[in-house]
Amino acid sequence: MDFSLIGKEIKVLRSALNLSQAELSEGICTQSQISKIEKGEVFPLANTLYYIAERLGVDINYFYDLAANPRLSYVKEVFTEVRELLNKCKYEEVYKIVEAEKKNNLFINNRKYAQFLIWNEGICVYHLHHNKNGALRLLHEALDMTKMTSKLLGEREIEIINSVAIIYFEVGEYNNSLETFNNGLNHYKKIPYIHDCTIKTKLLYNKAKALTRLNRIIESNDTCMEAIKWCVKHDSMYLLGDIYYHIGYNFSLIDENKHAIDNLERSIEIFNLQDNKIFVAHIKNKIKELRTKDIIKN
Repeated sequence: MDFSLIGKEIKVLRSALNLSQAELSEGICTQSQISKIEKGEVFPLANTLYYIAERLGVDINYFYDLAANPRLSYVKEVFTEVRELLNKCKYEEVYKIVEAEKKNNLFINNRKYAQFLIWNEGICVYHLHHNKNGALRLLHEALDMTKMTSKLLGEREIEIINSVAIIYFEVGEYNNSLETFNNGLNHYKKIPYIHDCTIKTKLLYNKAKALTRLNRIIESNDTCMEAIKWCVKHDSMYLLGDIYYHIGYNFSLIDENKHAIDNLERSIEIFNLQDNKIFVAHIKNKIKELRTKDIIKN
C-alpha cells in the first residue's frame, strides 16, 4: 500500500473545496499535522482520517482503496461509464466492458471490483438473453462475495438485492419481487451510516410498483408517500417525478381521476425542471384521457 497517495489526495480535495489547512484541521488535529499528512511525512490515525474524510465529503474507504490501488481513478472511470450506459439501457456495451475488465488484474484481485463486474454481468445476461436463472445466479454470486453476515449488508449488497427483485418483477413473480424489496429495505434500516439515500428511494418506488401489480393500490400509494417523505427529508429529487406519476397512475386504476390528475400534474412540474420533454408530453396525454373520461361519465 502506498499511504503517501492519501496525503496527496487530501491536498487535492482540500484545494478543490477551497479549504485552508487550518480550516480542514479545525476540531480534528493541528494545522501542522495536516501539512505533514499532505507531504506524506506521517499517516493519520484511523479516527483522524475518518473526520478528515467526513469534512472533505468522501467515504474513509476511498482513501484506503486509493492506498491499495494507485489506479483507482481508472476503476472509478469504469464504474461511472458502466452506470451511465446502464441508465441508457445500452446492455451490449456494458457487457463488452465487463467481459474485457474481467481479465484485468485490477478487478480480478479486488473482491469489491470483481463484485461490481459480476453484478452488472447479471443485469446484462437478463436483459440481453432473457435468462432469469443465469442472471439470478450471477447476482447471488456477487452478493456472496462481500457479504460479511446475513444480518448486516452494505449499500452495494442492497443494490444487488434491488436488482434481484427487479428481475422477479420483470418476469411477473410479483410476490417474490415484493418479498425481496422488503428484504432490501430491512437491511437498509440496519446500516449505521448512510452514504447514498437514493437506494431507499429506489427500493420504495420499485416496491410500490410491485404492490400495484398485486392490486394492493392503497399500500402502493402509502409506499409512494413514504418515498416522497424520504426524498424531502434528504433534499433529493431522485425519482420524485416518477413517484408522483405512479400515485397518479394508481388513482386512475380505481377511477379516482381528480386525485390522479393532481398527482400527474405534480409529476409534470418535476419533469419540467429536469427538462424531460418526452415524458411530460406523455403525461399531458394521460391527463387529457382522464378528463375526457370524466366528461363522458358526467
